[in-house]
Amino acid sequence: MSDSYYDYQHGIIYHEGRNPERFTGCVPASVQAAEAAKAGVPSDAERIAALAASWDFTDQPAIINWSDDWKRKLQDDAIAYNALRDAGKMPATWDIAKLFGYNLRKLCGIIQMTNDCTAWAISRCATCLALYQKWLGAEIDIEAYNPMGVYCYSSGETPKEWYSVANNGRTIYRIAETACQVGNFPVSAIGKYTGEAKYTPLMLKSVNIAKENQMGFVYLGDMSAEEKAEIVILSLCACRPVIIGNMVALRDGTHKSADGVYVSDVGGSWGGGHATAAVDIKKVGNRYYPWIYNSHGSLYSSPDGSPDEGTYITREGLARYLSGSFADVMLTTYMERPRVEYYNFNPGGAI
Repeated sequence: MSDSYYDYQHGIIYHEGRNPERFTGCVPASVQAAEAAKAGVPSDAERIAALAASWDFTDQPAIINWSDDWKRKLQDDAIAYNALRDAGKMPATWDIAKLFGYNLRKLCGIIQMTNDCTAWAISRCATCLALYQKWLGAEIDIEAYNPMGVYCYSSGETPKEWYSVANNGRTIYRIAETACQVGNFPVSAIGKYTGEAKYTPLMLKSVNIAKENQMGFVYLGDMSAEEKAEIVILSLCACRPVIIGNMVALRDGTHKSADGVYVSDVGGSWGGGHATAAVDIKKVGNRYYPWIYNSHGSLYSSPDGSPDEGTYITREGLARYLSGSFADVMLTTYMERPRVEYYNFNPGGAI
């Protein structure tokens, strides 16, 4: 074996007798990896280090279309994450939050109070995406986001424009475009979410902070519900949350599946377009259960420790969820966050 081995896919140099080196732009290279790379299956530490390096934190976030290249990237990451799931070493998003002293319900909020479900879903994806990145080793802090910032800026750059469409719904593409180009607005910068469709003067003063919290997306475009369901599962397996805008509804309540997973049924209509966030997934053998975060309150009580505002659904239920008169889907790619030493946030005081 040579003295060094370069992993081109993940950007890591493994050295004989020394810890691996990782080059990821602004993300610190403090990787707690095992010994030098050896033949055989990599250790958990090496696998997690490789996954952390696969996140590109240096490019300007963008919205791109679905492609075979992105599919291959998700497949590569999903293989490694699913190995951790099979070994019982992949915590759920709410458990990742607990590891760092946060409460996911407090970070994401409990219920929407106006027609801002798309902004609400984006904000939840932003927080959960940052949690995944932090768990993988990025030395970033975690924020609660006020969805009203993205909601208002999605209609223009001035308060006059914001008031002209107050309390109107938004498409997920428009909200994603805003979260990508303008960024997400932390609670610590513009205050807590109140549900009022109006701006605060702090929004105008916090644009530079929002730019430190931009997100990237992949737009699925026109394809069948089955195709979208497969891609959503792949994205969740690769720890990239998904925003879904659709007509088919989640039914209230949960029941126990044959695999022992508490799930909700899918059917009926939201009574109009609605947006939710798919932020997690459970793998039982070869079956997958996406976890959907809704914004309608505590409707899905489950004994698995997950917030009552969200629920697992079956793979078949996901395909039904993505059918109907329309279903727009945005995959998230990565979340920009300031480094800890440059951005001090006290979750207990801001939420």
